Amino acid sequence: MAIPIESSPPPGWEREGIDGLLGLFAPGRLSEIVGPRSSGASSLLLALIARITTSGSSGGSREGGRQVAFVDGTDALDPTSIAAAGADLSALLWVRCGGRLRVALSAADLLARCPGFALVVLDLDDLGPVPASASIRLQRAVEGSDTILIVRSERHREGSPASLVLATRRLAPQWIGLRQLTRLAGLRSEVSISRSRLHSLSPLGRGQGEGTWTLDWTLQQ
Repeated sequence: MAIPIESSPPPGWEREGIDGLLGLFAPGRLSEIVGPRSSGASSLLLALIARITTSGSSGGSREGGRQVAFVDGTDALDPTSIAAAGADLSALLWVRCGGRLRVALSAADLLARCPGFALVVLDLDDLGPVPASASIRLQRAVEGSDTILIVRSERHREGSPASLVLATRRLAPQWIGLRQLTRLAGLRSEVSISRSRLHSLSPLGRGQGEGTWTLDWTLQQ
């Protein structure tokens, strides 16, 4: 798993670095991160988990909910990678679903309705397709709350009610070695806004936020 070391925002955006990108996810809304494996999608999630579990409320504590619930559809989460990304494991609830889509959807729906979670992640990877009715229930479950709800999958499903969809793709690997490039050291990926229904995302004030970030990741040693 990779962790972020540098982020280049698109021209015209005042937000800088990885924090600006992570700040796009709005509480009370359903968002999606879509992209195949090794595209930076999972690493982007880890960066967000680390940010939330290590930053308290305005008073400097974790009151008001800086807890994270991670619904793992395919049991692919590696706690070591989360810790390496800087997350506080004591603030993480990990729900393993064993590849059962219905169980994963039900767990995410239940947790999104529970007070106290700043972030609920539903990591489906290549599970699916997700019924349109299930996506609508997820949006309704989190609507009006202080919880960020994110679904991560390989591809975006048409008809999804997600307010924000970020698409990731791998640009190039980064190798290291003395005489030959023998070891993979990191990745460069691209994150673009493929859908935005949040007016605040566009630097020009339009409803459709247009922007592409270039991210550099270093592999966990």
